[in-house]
Amino acid sequence: MENLMLLSLLLLPSITISIIPVVVYGKKSNHWFIVTPDKLSIERVFSKNKGYEAEITVVTYCQNRKESDDRSKFRILLSFGQHGRELITTELALRLLSILSEEEFLPNMDRVALNKTLNRLVIKVVPMENWNGRKLVEAGELCERRNGRGVDLNRNWSVDWGKKEKDYDPYEENPGSAPFSEPETQLMRKLSVSFEPHVWVNVHSGMEALFMPYDHKNTTPVGLPSKMMTSMLEAVNHFHLKDRCIIGSGGGSVGYLAHGTATDYMYDIARVPMAFTFEIYGDSTASSKDCFKMFNPLDITTFNRVLNDWSAAFFKMFSIGLEQMDELHSKAVASTFDKWVSIDDYLNGYLMERKSRYGKKVEVLDLGMQEIRTYFRLFLLSSVLLLFMFCSRISKSTRPLVSAMTS
Repeated sequence: MENLMLLSLLLLPSITISIIPVVVYGKKSNHWFIVTPDKLSIERVFSKNKGYEAEITVVTYCQNRKESDDRSKFRILLSFGQHGRELITTELALRLLSILSEEEFLPNMDRVALNKTLNRLVIKVVPMENWNGRKLVEAGELCERRNGRGVDLNRNWSVDWGKKEKDYDPYEENPGSAPFSEPETQLMRKLSVSFEPHVWVNVHSGMEALFMPYDHKNTTPVGLPSKMMTSMLEAVNHFHLKDRCIIGSGGGSVGYLAHGTATDYMYDIARVPMAFTFEIYGDSTASSKDCFKMFNPLDITTFNRVLNDWSAAFFKMFSIGLEQMDELHSKAVASTFDKWVSIDDYLNGYLMERKSRYGKKVEVLDLGMQEIRTYFRLFLLSSVLLLFMFCSRISKSTRPLVSAMTS
């Protein structure tokens, strides 16, 4: 029982699940941190604005953890509980962490294959982004989605911030006084900048859906990024969610446009290659005044089904995302070699063009050009080999992967 109650103490007293034996803890200037024996560490990060204080708990999963290894691994950032009334999302975060710590197991899980995938990942989980809003819900305000001073944290980001649609609800969708006016949003932005994730998922409830950008317009990104995200979501939906979920852009699928959202910022500004919003549960029969029923399952059978299905979906996403990034890197390296091979054709074409223009006057230069071509090819080959060796050392760093996706 020594493993119990740690994470519940870091979150809220009402949460009775926890997972991690602690071995080291301490305090830095603006956050508490806890380090666990091998795979998990916990930080509590604080921020304040005009007398209003917020904090978030960040749990980091990394096998064989070394700080120097983080940049070589596939990085995933997950946020839960951005809206206080969506309690089921934090329960899913705790279930995922329990599986990662091997205190719980998914049915039919291939643990060997999973460990091979997890060995190449760093996963940061924010189980409850909106702590202050959650406390209001637990005090009885069951429809509250905003933070402790009435701002919707999923309207407080900078992409298309402050724009109001005809159906704008000033109570529920208050975007704040400016982009990043709220300490919670500031903390999440700082985390995304320092971590540079390859995948971002913002987890909500209210319906069942798998959304990609964009939220503020009725379109998805064009080209390879959109194809990769769509492919991933279709596989996750089919294998683990029985094709129940809507797939597409948030703005094109949810029925309204949302401005200033976290996912649009992560994709457009933070340049996260794959950015998603997952909606994991919703009861469309519930009254609009019965927010607890609308956003959270009431019976234990549905509760467990939601957690089991979506836990499996997340681990499937981890595996597919890693495969896609490996494929991108392979294509980037192959493209480099393709450019080297085409140089020979370029030089041949150059000689033919010179001959057709000047005739015999340049024939005496053929031998010299052949020598130049030989030395040029050797030089280019050595350059490519050096580049390949360099890429192999940083193959999973963010910038090469992002550029590969956007090229």
